[in-house]
Parts: sequence; C-alpha cells; structure tokens
Amino acid sequence: MALPWLVQVDIIAAFQLLGAILIAVPLYWHLEAWNVGCVMYIFWMGGQCLLNFINMMIWRDNAINVAPVWCDITTRFTIGSGLGVCCASLVINRRLYHIANVSAVSITRADKRRNLLSDLAIGLGIPVISICLYWFYQGHRFDILEGIGCVETYPNVWLAYVLYVSWPLPIGLVSGTYCILTLRAFFQRRRQFNELMASNNNLTFNRYFRLMGLASIEVLFTIPLTIYNIVTNLAVAPIYEYKGLADLHWGFSRVLRKPAIAWRASPNLVQVMYFRLFAPICCALVFFCFFGLAEEARKHYRLALSSVAKRVGITTFDRSTGFTSTGSGSGMQSKSGFGRVTIPTFVQRGPRRDSLDSFSDRLSTNISISFGDLEEKAPYSPVDGSVGGSSTCVSSPVEGKTDSAPTSPIDVASVPRIDFPRPPQRVHDPASPTRQVADVPSSVRQNSIDMV
Repeated sequence: MALPWLVQVDIIAAFQLLGAILIAVPLYWHLEAWNVGCVMYIFWMGGQCLLNFINMMIWRDNAINVAPVWCDITTRFTIGSGLGVCCASLVINRRLYHIANVSAVSITRADKRRNLLSDLAIGLGIPVISICLYWFYQGHRFDILEGIGCVETYPNVWLAYVLYVSWPLPIGLVSGTYCILTLRAFFQRRRQFNELMASNNNLTFNRYFRLMGLASIEVLFTIPLTIYNIVTNLAVAPIYEYKGLADLHWGFSRVLRKPAIAWRASPNLVQVMYFRLFAPICCALVFFCFFGLAEEARKHYRLALSSVAKRVGITTFDRSTGFTSTGSGSGMQSKSGFGRVTIPTFVQRGPRRDSLDSFSDRLSTNISISFGDLEEKAPYSPVDGSVGGSSTCVSSPVEGKTDSAPTSPIDVASVPRIDFPRPPQRVHDPASPTRQVADVPSSVRQNSIDMV
C-alpha cells in the first residue's frame, strides 16, 4: 500500500533537512585545511538540500505563487548545483593528482594562492557561468508544483543540451582521467608521497584515501546519471524546434501552477521529480559517511559533548581517564578512574593551659591516629642521659666560663614540690573497639563522590 502523498512530502522534507545538517558538520575542518573541493561540495549539495526542504514546506499542499523572487533565486541555484557537484569532484581529483605528482615537499605561498584561485574558478566559476547562460534557453519564468515547490523550466531544445544538460559528461571524463592518473602516480611514487604526508599537518593517509574514494564515486555516477537524465528528458517531451529567442521567450513572465493530482498523472514527470529530490540527499549522506564518521570527526564529537556536558553540569565518562567530574565538580581527575578522597583534619579547641605546663615532661602525651588503625604513644617519663625525650633544656647564660666558683651539691629533698594540674582526660579509650571508618562529613549529594 502506497503512502499518501502528503506523508511522502513530509518524509522527503525531513531527509532534505537531515542531509543539509549532516553535510555541514565537517565544513569547519575542510575550511581549516583549505580544501576548496570539499567546501564547494558542501556549498552546492548542502544548499540544494536546504532549499528543497524550504520549498516543500511552503508548497506542501498548495501551488500558490506566494514568493516569486524566492522562486527566481532557487531555480537558478538548482541550475548551478547540478554542475556544482561535478565541478567539486573535478577539483578534488585535480588536487589529489597534484599532490601525488608534486616534485617538492615544500609549497610556496604563491603556489597555494594560485591553486586556490584555480580551484575556485572550477568549483564556483563554471556553475556561475551555467546560471548566466540559463536565460538563453529559458522558456518562461518558472513552474510551481504542489508538494515540490519552484521548478526551473525550459523547452527541450538543442540549445539547452549544448549550454547545460550535456556539460556533466566532459566534466566527468576529465575528472575520471585525473582519478586514474592519481592512482598511477601514487603507486609509482609512494616513498616521496610518504615524505609529503609527514610534512603536511592538514593531510593524512586516511583523509587522502577518503577524498579519493569520494571523487571516484562521483565519477562513477556522474556519467551514467547524465546519460539517464538526457534519455529521460527526451522521453518526457519531444524536441522543440528552435526558432530564435523571440519565439522561445514568448510569454516569458507567465508562471504555471500545477496541483499534485495533475502533475503526478505523468509517470515520467514523477520519475524525474523523485530523481531531482533524492540525488542531493544521497550526495549529502555519502559525503557524511566519508568525512563525518572518521576518527578525527569522532574526536571532535567527544570534545563537543564534553564541553556541552560541562556547561550543564553533567558528569561524563572518558575511557582514558575514567570518571571525570564536570560542571560543579572541582576538576580533579584520577588515572585509575575513581576520585581520590582526602580525609580532612579536625582540631578540637579547648581552654588554653598555663604556660608553665609546657615545661613539664610528665604531662607530655602524644596520640597519633592513622586511617584504619590506632596507636597510642605512652607518656614519657624523664630518664637520666635521655636523648630523645621531650624535655626542654634551658642553658645558663654563663655556661662555658672556667673562672666561676665551684658550687656545692643541692639537696633534692630540700627543694619544695610543685603541684601541677592534672592532665586532661584521654580522648580515646584503648579498651574500646577499633573503628574501621573515619569520621568524615557526609556527602550533600546522594550517590556521588565528593572531591574534598
């Protein structure tokens, strides 16, 4: 059971928008590498997909001439995009041929400028010339088909084949010649080619072969599809006898509006319209498969995803570093994949003791607590000849003088006893069971690891 026409329009329009988005994804990388052929390919096919989407949305269920100037622009862009994709393939193959046959690794700035101008002349100049020549074989302004939108119109005259329809054939033949010569030169000069790849940061083996694959596919499909287009045009309408521009442009400003039930009654016209709609979609998807799914593209996708996740506060996972806290996290990472928890040190504040307590060795008590086990250092008692004790030795200001009078021994029993205050109560009871988990503040967020 065939789908209703409006459903088909919505599905095709969705694919047109998808093609326009996908083909524009690698645009920045090709601009950075000054790859004119791929940039022209994106411009012509991405622009055609976008214009088809807009046209199908405006004239989804009507054939009213609501935007005549827009139709003038889109019909001429369609003329240019038909040759633009072929010229972009020619630019790519030509550039690959020059890379494979380069005689020196270093390229001067003048050479780069010359190559840029020649690539623009082919990829942009030839389609613009075809747009300018469209007026000489144009029958009337344009047609509006319900569900399709604005369509360029010209009678089936021999002048149209000379100025437009047959142009993809010679362009495809020249591009195919460049492709064959590139493969031949690559296998003959592989060693020098390796040196060139090593000195060029914007061109790698993978990117070179992807460019070659894209250009080869375009060459393989250009010539057969051009022949198919010529045969279809001859089948849809007979050859119109050319009697001059006055006869060809009679009633030039008229606009033919055709509802879907009328133009879909012609099977040949339906076949031509389907080819017109699906060709840009296929070109866009093929281009994305070559350059939007490559390793460098996936790397840019991961960087973009991490950047967006960091802005919205979402934690992302990286295979190389494990869990990575982004957004509200502290930015600390662990090579093992798990965050390290630092246990804070808490100091218990109490009343300040008298300064005389610091001179007592009997009150010196040191408690050392480590994570997972507990040990207590016994109180220190002074012993004669002690070296490692904690007692404080205060030297006499007159120590070292030899002419001092001899002193008599002091009776220890006659020295009055000083009662010092009792030591503070122990914080830890050795008899209590050892705790395996330290006292740390609880996490504010549930099921998360806080970086302290």
